Amino acid sequence: MSKNFGVVNIVGVLFLAALLIGFTTYVYKERNEIEQLKLSYAIDYSTDAGAMAMLKTGSLDMDYTMNKAFTVNPQLALDTFLDVFCFNYDLQPTAQNKAIIKDYIPVAAVATFDGYYLASQQLVKNGGGNYPETAAKDVDWDLTFGMKIPYTHNYLGTSYALNMGLEYTLALTGNNLTKQMGLPPTAAGTMSQTDARVKINDIISNDMANSISRTNNNNPNWKNNFYIPSQLTTFSGVNPIEGPSFLVLVQGVTLSTSRPISGFSIAGTKIDTARMVAGYVRNGANYYCYVDKIPGSVTVNNLYSTVKEAALAGYYADLEFMKK
Repeated sequence: MSKNFGVVNIVGVLFLAALLIGFTTYVYKERNEIEQLKLSYAIDYSTDAGAMAMLKTGSLDMDYTMNKAFTVNPQLALDTFLDVFCFNYDLQPTAQNKAIIKDYIPVAAVATFDGYYLASQQLVKNGGGNYPETAAKDVDWDLTFGMKIPYTHNYLGTSYALNMGLEYTLALTGNNLTKQMGLPPTAAGTMSQTDARVKINDIISNDMANSISRTNNNNPNWKNNFYIPSQLTTFSGVNPIEGPSFLVLVQGVTLSTSRPISGFSIAGTKIDTARMVAGYVRNGANYYCYVDKIPGSVTVNNLYSTVKEAALAGYYADLEFMKK
């Protein structure tokens, strides 16, 4: 009887042990999934804030004759990203905390109208000899933007610079630089707009991947061994970059977990040509209509950016012409 009771006790203990191990494993995985989701939201919010910050500079130098053309400050996008990312993890955006966050970022990019800026880990302090000929000592690395890089396409000895407007290119043949309307030629004929967007995406994604490889090779003592995520090899196929964008890769984050977690995000801005609305008087009544549809016999009193602004100003939709 006692032997049977002992077997029952052993089975019970094993069952409780298995239950405890299973529950611990479940809690661990659940926590990691929550932290991964938290990181994903933190990166998305931060990149969105960085993209919006680029549009709130004092002067965008916008050219309304060229679609999607304006000047941006890539450093402003990165600084805003770091500030918002710190807030997401209850950290003050001090220089020390932002330096910690930058250690988790192997590469970032700001895609503009006619080129892109790439930020990578660069050696900014070296107490040793000439690096990389001699080993670096007492070094500091920082996430630093380089010069703007054009979206280039080479064909038959001519280098073409693409842009997101897809209306013209700059062609460099030898020392002769010319502006050519339309997209450049390829072996299959004139490049289509879809192919041009794929080309721009491929250039950015390939350079980001190469930058990660250079970071790993140039700094063997780097505490993080960054890897090239699958997003960089697949995101160009769906053309996520069709306007000025901010891209950030974050890897090896251990701010709230013992196991490093990673994430990747793209935030973009879309610029469209405004369709102005005209307010005028016709047959004694105040009407509004899109500028490209107004009747030629009326005199325009005011122009508005939206139909809501025109309506608030006391004008009514001119249905006779708005439907045309």
